[in-house]
Amino acid sequence: MEYARIDTARLKAAIDAIKDRKRPEIEQLRLAQRARLAKLRRNLGKEMRPLFSGARFDAAGIDKVLAQHRAEERDLLRKEKVEQAKQRAALAKARRAGIANTRQAVEQIKFKSYLTTSIPLETPFLIYATPVGMLHDTHVEPWNNWAKFTYTSGEDTAWSSVVVNFYFAWQNRSDFLAVLNCSADLMPTGIIEATAEAGWLFPGSAWVELIAGLTVFVGSTTINWQPYQNIQMGQVGAEGGWGLIGGSGDIGADTISGTYHLSASDIQVQPNEIVVFEVACTAGWWIDEGGSIVLDFDFDPGGYQVMCPALQIDLLTAPQSPIEN
Repeated sequence: MEYARIDTARLKAAIDAIKDRKRPEIEQLRLAQRARLAKLRRNLGKEMRPLFSGARFDAAGIDKVLAQHRAEERDLLRKEKVEQAKQRAALAKARRAGIANTRQAVEQIKFKSYLTTSIPLETPFLIYATPVGMLHDTHVEPWNNWAKFTYTSGEDTAWSSVVVNFYFAWQNRSDFLAVLNCSADLMPTGIIEATAEAGWLFPGSAWVELIAGLTVFVGSTTINWQPYQNIQMGQVGAEGGWGLIGGSGDIGADTISGTYHLSASDIQVQPNEIVVFEVACTAGWWIDEGGSIVLDFDFDPGGYQVMCPALQIDLLTAPQSPIEN
């Protein structure tokens, strides 16, 4: 794909806007809620520990602390419910715009016979990671596009994430509406790991997952609601466990290796409009005190990397001008 055939200034501006956008993520809120509840349990352990000192324990004090803990849990869940409602409203609005695009696309092609035109985008316009500087190495070559990275964290967090994105693009250079399907394969090879230390009444904990995603951006419309646009590639968790004199803790690890096929269908693209395809490898996690996570996708003997060979467009409307790659 020769991206010189696309208005590169417009494409760069579109990708910059995509990178800076705020994404409402219900999964993120759910995991953040789990992390905050874990933190409340750890704080409960800290408050109860002195009540078990000596030969006797303070039963009345324990009842008081437990009652306070239950009240704090109810308060947290009420606040989370309100926040999730706001995020769900924003997500529903974005999805409605995406569904409207799909509906318009289907209106263009329904009851019509057509011959699909395949347009392979063999290299990404950009490979980008957040946080910036996380990538150790990248390579762009037709059907051989990959990135290498590692990341570790032992910092308490309700939710954090890193992402590696492969950005592909196509411009409808005709004066007619275009309708297309798209698909891509994400092929990660590496390890995700969560560890947690044991503790007396407040053990550590951690949880991490890896998601493959395909998001389509057509102007101001985001299309990410279809069933094969997001796939979980792996998840692990660790709970340190209770111990009066410490303990060995816990470790969870998963080797990620496979091909994850992503797709989106019936996308309408206006005349002369640029459509951007974001193929993403996203790791999200939460850590409670005494936990840590490791992401390792850069180990040469094991061929560790994240690869996206290409992105395939299937044009469902007849091209009104010669197809330009």
